Amino acid sequence: MAYVTHHTFICILGSIRMIEKNLFALSESIDDNEKWITLLSSYLERADFVEFNILYDSTNLHPELEALKSDLIEEGERTDKIYASGVFRRYMIKDIMKDFILSKPYKSWNNYHFEDLSLIKDGTEILATITQKNYVFAQLTEEERKELNEQGFEFGELQEFKK
Repeated sequence: MAYVTHHTFICILGSIRMIEKNLFALSESIDDNEKWITLLSSYLERADFVEFNILYDSTNLHPELEALKSDLIEEGERTDKIYASGVFRRYMIKDIMKDFILSKPYKSWNNYHFEDLSLIKDGTEILATITQKNYVFAQLTEEERKELNEQGFEFGELQEFKK
Protein backbone atom coordinates (compact mmCIF):
# COMPACT_ATOMS: atom_id res chain seq x y z
CA MET A 1 0.00 0.00 0.00
CA ALA A 2 1.31 3.46 -0.83
CA TYR A 3 1.15 6.44 1.46
CA VAL A 4 1.78 10.15 1.15
CA THR A 5 1.95 12.91 3.68
CA HIS A 6 -0.73 15.50 3.91
CA HIS A 7 1.93 18.09 3.03
CA THR A 8 1.90 19.63 -0.41
CA PHE A 9 4.95 21.42 -1.71
CA ILE A 10 4.89 24.21 -4.26
CA CYS A 11 7.96 24.84 -6.39
CA ILE A 12 8.51 27.90 -8.49
CA LEU A 13 10.22 27.21 -11.80
CA GLY A 14 11.53 30.33 -13.46
CA SER A 15 9.40 33.22 -12.35
CA ILE A 16 6.07 32.31 -13.89
CA ARG A 17 5.16 28.64 -13.67
CA MET A 18 4.23 26.90 -10.43
CA ILE A 19 4.29 23.14 -10.05
CA GLU A 20 2.77 21.24 -7.18
CA LYS A 21 4.98 18.59 -5.59
CA ASN A 22 3.74 15.94 -3.22
CA LEU A 23 5.55 13.40 -1.11
CA PHE A 24 4.87 9.99 -2.66
CA ALA A 25 5.70 6.65 -1.07
CA LEU A 26 7.35 3.86 -2.96
CA SER A 27 5.03 0.88 -2.63
CA GLU A 28 7.64 -1.73 -3.41
CA SER A 29 10.70 -3.03 -1.65
CA ILE A 30 14.01 -1.52 -2.76
CA ASP A 31 15.78 -4.85 -3.17
CA ASP A 32 17.18 -3.85 -6.55
CA ASN A 33 20.27 -1.79 -5.75
CA GLU A 34 20.41 -0.39 -9.29
CA LYS A 35 16.97 1.20 -8.81
CA TRP A 36 18.02 2.59 -5.41
CA ILE A 37 21.18 4.15 -6.88
CA THR A 38 19.20 5.62 -9.79
CA LEU A 39 16.70 7.24 -7.45
CA LEU A 40 19.28 8.31 -4.89
CA SER A 41 21.68 9.81 -7.45
CA SER A 42 19.09 12.17 -8.87
CA TYR A 43 18.08 13.41 -5.41
CA LEU A 44 21.69 13.75 -4.21
CA GLU A 45 22.30 16.24 -7.01
CA ARG A 46 19.43 18.43 -5.80
CA ALA A 47 19.95 18.18 -2.03
CA ASP A 48 21.64 20.74 0.21
CA PHE A 49 22.16 18.41 3.17
CA VAL A 50 21.79 14.81 4.27
CA GLU A 51 20.41 13.73 7.63
CA PHE A 52 20.57 10.38 9.36
CA ASN A 53 18.88 9.07 12.47
CA ILE A 54 21.48 7.73 14.89
CA LEU A 55 20.83 4.16 15.93
CA TYR A 56 23.79 3.72 18.26
CA ASP A 57 25.97 5.90 20.49
CA SER A 58 27.24 8.76 18.32
CA THR A 59 30.42 9.12 20.41
CA ASN A 60 31.69 5.72 19.25
CA LEU A 61 31.52 5.92 15.45
CA HIS A 62 32.76 3.45 12.84
CA PRO A 63 35.97 4.68 11.14
CA GLU A 64 34.10 5.36 7.89
CA LEU A 65 31.72 7.64 9.80
CA GLU A 66 34.58 9.37 11.63
CA ALA A 67 35.96 10.31 8.21
CA LEU A 68 32.81 12.38 7.61
CA LYS A 69 33.10 14.32 10.87
CA SER A 70 34.45 17.51 9.25
CA ASP A 71 31.22 17.88 7.24
CA LEU A 72 28.93 17.57 10.29
CA ILE A 73 26.70 20.63 10.59
CA GLU A 74 24.35 19.72 13.39
CA GLU A 75 23.43 16.96 15.82
CA GLY A 76 20.29 17.03 17.92
CA GLU A 77 16.68 16.02 18.15
CA ARG A 78 13.98 16.98 15.67
CA THR A 79 10.32 16.16 15.65
CA ASP A 80 9.45 17.60 12.24
CA LYS A 81 11.16 14.90 10.19
CA ILE A 82 9.13 12.36 8.26
CA TYR A 83 10.56 9.81 10.65
CA ALA A 84 12.07 11.33 13.77
CA SER A 85 13.57 8.76 16.09
CA GLY A 86 15.74 10.36 18.71
CA VAL A 87 19.04 11.91 17.69
CA PHE A 88 19.81 12.93 14.11
CA ARG A 89 22.96 14.17 12.38
CA ARG A 90 22.99 16.64 9.49
CA TYR A 91 25.92 16.80 7.08
CA MET A 92 26.96 18.91 4.12
CA ILE A 93 26.89 16.98 0.87
CA LYS A 94 30.37 16.89 -0.60
CA ASP A 95 31.94 14.25 -2.82
CA ILE A 96 33.12 12.17 0.15
CA MET A 97 29.54 12.09 1.49
CA LYS A 98 28.09 11.22 -1.91
CA ASP A 99 30.59 8.39 -2.29
CA PHE A 100 29.77 7.10 1.19
CA ILE A 101 26.00 7.18 0.58
CA LEU A 102 26.24 5.59 -2.86
CA SER A 103 28.54 2.85 -1.54
CA LYS A 104 25.74 1.24 0.48
CA PRO A 105 22.86 -0.75 -0.96
CA TYR A 106 19.49 0.30 0.48
CA LYS A 107 19.23 -2.78 2.70
CA SER A 108 22.62 -1.96 4.29
CA TRP A 109 21.14 1.11 5.99
CA ASN A 110 18.83 -1.01 8.15
CA ASN A 111 20.35 -1.37 11.63
CA TYR A 112 23.49 0.42 10.51
CA HIS A 113 24.99 2.99 12.88
CA PHE A 114 23.32 5.73 10.77
CA GLU A 115 19.92 4.92 9.29
CA ASP A 116 16.77 6.55 7.92
CA LEU A 117 18.59 8.69 5.39
CA SER A 118 16.87 11.97 4.46
CA LEU A 119 17.96 14.39 1.75
CA ILE A 120 17.11 18.02 2.45
CA LYS A 121 16.55 20.88 -0.01
CA ASP A 122 15.55 24.35 1.19
CA GLY A 123 14.67 22.94 4.62
CA THR A 124 12.36 20.22 3.25
CA GLU A 125 12.93 16.48 3.00
CA ILE A 126 12.90 15.68 -0.71
CA LEU A 127 13.82 12.03 -0.21
CA ALA A 128 13.36 10.20 3.08
CA THR A 129 13.56 6.62 4.28
CA ILE A 130 12.35 4.55 7.19
CA THR A 131 14.69 1.64 6.78
CA GLN A 132 13.26 -0.83 9.30
CA LYS A 133 9.87 -0.53 7.60
CA ASN A 134 11.41 -0.42 4.11
CA TYR A 135 9.69 2.89 3.29
CA VAL A 136 11.00 5.38 0.75
CA PHE A 137 9.33 8.76 0.27
CA ALA A 138 10.13 11.10 -2.60
CA GLN A 139 8.96 14.62 -3.36
CA LEU A 140 7.60 14.44 -6.91
CA THR A 141 5.34 16.18 -9.33
CA GLU A 142 2.66 14.00 -10.85
CA GLU A 143 4.68 14.00 -14.09
CA GLU A 144 7.89 12.91 -12.30
CA ARG A 145 5.96 10.15 -10.55
CA LYS A 146 4.61 8.94 -13.87
CA GLU A 147 8.08 8.96 -15.46
CA LEU A 148 9.61 6.99 -12.58
CA ASN A 149 6.77 4.48 -12.66
CA GLU A 150 7.40 4.00 -16.39
CA GLN A 151 11.01 3.14 -15.45
CA GLY A 152 9.77 0.33 -13.19
CA PHE A 153 9.27 2.11 -9.87
CA GLU A 154 5.95 1.89 -8.04
CA PHE A 155 5.19 5.26 -6.52
CA GLY A 156 1.58 4.99 -5.43
CA GLU A 157 -1.47 7.19 -5.56
CA LEU A 158 -2.00 9.91 -2.98
CA GLN A 159 -3.16 8.63 0.38
CA GLU A 160 -2.85 9.73 3.99
CA PHE A 161 0.61 9.11 5.45
CA LYS A 162 0.66 6.76 8.42
CA LYS A 163 3.74 6.36 10.60
